[in-house]
Amino acid sequence: MAASSRRGSSQPEPPPTPDTRTSSTAASPERKDAPSAASPPKWPTIWAFIFYTPKRCRYDPANPPPFTIWLNLLFAFAGAFTVANLYYNHPILHILAQEFGVSNERASLIPTLAQAGYASGLLFLCPLGDVFPRRLFVLSLVLFTSTVWLGLCLTKSFAVFCSLTLITSVTTVTPQLMLPLVGDLAPPHRRAGALSITSSGFLLGLLFARLLSGVVTEYTSWRNIYWLSLGLQYLIFLLLWLFMPDYPSTNPDGINYFRILYSIGQIFVTHPLLVQACLVGFCTSSTFTSFWTTLTFLLSAPPYEYSTLIIGLFALIGIASMFLGPLWSRLVTDRMIPLFSVIIGLVICLLGTCIGTYTGTFTVAGPVLQTAFLDFGIQTAMIANRSAIYGILPRARNRVNTAYMITAFCGQLTGTAVGNHVFARSGWIGSGSTSVGFLAAALVLCVARGPRETRWVGWGGGWRIRKEGDVAKKPVADGDGDEEKGKVVGGGGGSSTRHVDEKRELETRTTGGDEEVGGTKRDKDRDTAMGG
Repeated sequence: MAASSRRGSSQPEPPPTPDTRTSSTAASPERKDAPSAASPPKWPTIWAFIFYTPKRCRYDPANPPPFTIWLNLLFAFAGAFTVANLYYNHPILHILAQEFGVSNERASLIPTLAQAGYASGLLFLCPLGDVFPRRLFVLSLVLFTSTVWLGLCLTKSFAVFCSLTLITSVTTVTPQLMLPLVGDLAPPHRRAGALSITSSGFLLGLLFARLLSGVVTEYTSWRNIYWLSLGLQYLIFLLLWLFMPDYPSTNPDGINYFRILYSIGQIFVTHPLLVQACLVGFCTSSTFTSFWTTLTFLLSAPPYEYSTLIIGLFALIGIASMFLGPLWSRLVTDRMIPLFSVIIGLVICLLGTCIGTYTGTFTVAGPVLQTAFLDFGIQTAMIANRSAIYGILPRARNRVNTAYMITAFCGQLTGTAVGNHVFARSGWIGSGSTSVGFLAAALVLCVARGPRETRWVGWGGGWRIRKEGDVAKKPVADGDGDEEKGKVVGGGGGSSTRHVDEKRELETRTTGGDEEVGGTKRDKDRDTAMGG
């Protein structure tokens, strides 16, 4: 009997001795208040089931799961239709204004709150990716967002709709947890390509959000696009539950939360390259959201009076840039200094914005060209900026990414608010001229500091645009420019990176001349203080 009982037990811990089990059984009638071991509380059982890790996803330090193209595509898909939550409302703002009985300017509060919530999530949630295991953290955020999203499908109150938009936007930050994870897991020779695939997935989600929203709202109720999003989010949760490996925390000993937040500001003020990239990202993001939110009002009013379907189809124009972006990165960004691609991207954006702004009131060709130029130019600049800043502190990529994305989405918040405010008072030309000013400021920031300059302003180091002139004389073990401080080991499966050689001469610079690195005690102490 004892052997039969032990065989039927499903508990992972060793079975109790016969004496212990007998005494426990004898004492059980006297403990009627205690819950029965055979009938545990339902909530912990459900919680354990949701966050159970299938065997194929469990992390084995001796044999970490490989980063395959299929996993890369899964991250791109999950990021695409998660970030899409922020943009479903853009083509249907005038429909939402009619539904809730508010003005167009009042309805523009919805995308403003979405961007504000996303920026808050970037600041307060994304840094926790350096503390928690990524699988559990990502699944928790996706499940919470999906559940709260149900309220957006049902509410008839504008105030409630705005509140839930803010809440769900705070937790819609899983794409920004996946980018640093891809940077950690992808082999050095595939890292740029892997980041391009994931970033292109985000762009695809952004574009399809506008397309699907316009098409669905044209033929059915606007609420159906929110129901569709609800189903997609639960599908993402299921796919990640089935296939996302349980990568360990990069800091298993833990880091104080407030120290993490402090280190973000510390990183920001000590790296001129990061500050330059962040300010450029702020300006381009402001231009991007200002254009897309005001475009809806331009195309839905005279002389065009387009339906939501036609407005949504404008998203198809940007799909070409999604495919051209990785190609440009491979042929140009990987061979030239990142700043060169950033400047090229800004010039393309500026050209498209000028054409669309000053011709858009009398010909639709202007907004069409602006859409194509703006999407390609911003993607080019964004990928180049990321390739530069990910070489600053490889052991703190989540926090570097957080600093960059907070600035970028503060720019989106500014662009949405300022663009709609100016449009309400000065029309399409007024809001477009504001975007021209943002892009001009971004170009000034680019030319203020050269790619090889180690100080905050200047062009020290020359004007060469090819990377070969910056390759360090000493060979790098893994051939990856952003690891010039030494070979990175222990990075498989998301574990913390460790620098073997931290005594490189001060003159050594990263491949591409993005940031000065050296084995100085100051750099080592700063990296340690930031929890890297």
